[in-house]
Amino acid sequence: MISLQCLNRVGRRMLTVGISGITCGGKSSIANLLKSTFPRARFVCQDDFYFSCGDSKSQELDSIGHPNWDSLESIDMISMTRKVQEIIDEVSNEKLPTQNLLIIDGFLIFNYPPLAELCDLKYFLTLPFEECLARRRKRTSYNIPDQPSYFSDVAWPMYLLHLKEMQKLSFANEIQYLDGTASLHENLKRILKDIETYFDGV
Repeated sequence: MISLQCLNRVGRRMLTVGISGITCGGKSSIANLLKSTFPRARFVCQDDFYFSCGDSKSQELDSIGHPNWDSLESIDMISMTRKVQEIIDEVSNEKLPTQNLLIIDGFLIFNYPPLAELCDLKYFLTLPFEECLARRRKRTSYNIPDQPSYFSDVAWPMYLLHLKEMQKLSFANEIQYLDGTASLHENLKRILKDIETYFDGV
């Protein structure tokens, strides 16, 4: 875990918290709870950077012709990383009060090193297959509903692939894993403890 002193040495004045993990694992709920706890915190969500269905960069599935929303190529990671860097740069010459917190929410934020390296605290939520499937079936908020086999044929295999790739990256030991079956407030409490440790040193 990078220290606050190290942040100061490299000129960083914003603490960035990355919340990632499996679909339906609770990452967005935790991110929203953090936003409520720190009302002046900045927030960037990976969902806002998906390419449109008709974009040539969006990956299509040959078998069912459904966009592969679980592919890194379906997201404009360059624009997302640029947005995060712009927010960090805005406060580069300020002191580091609790308001200078940036929350980054997304299931693949640690699979793109230029973005992952901007996250000072990295959290990854996990779920077993059956629990994840049960939660996914209950979710009705998707703009494009899942095809019947999308989770088992695409979402879960892609999760396992991305997890394996992420664990091979140079910063893998900085990622803290959270149990998605635990209560939201239990996981939030763990994150808040780490954030408070940073701000106590200011």
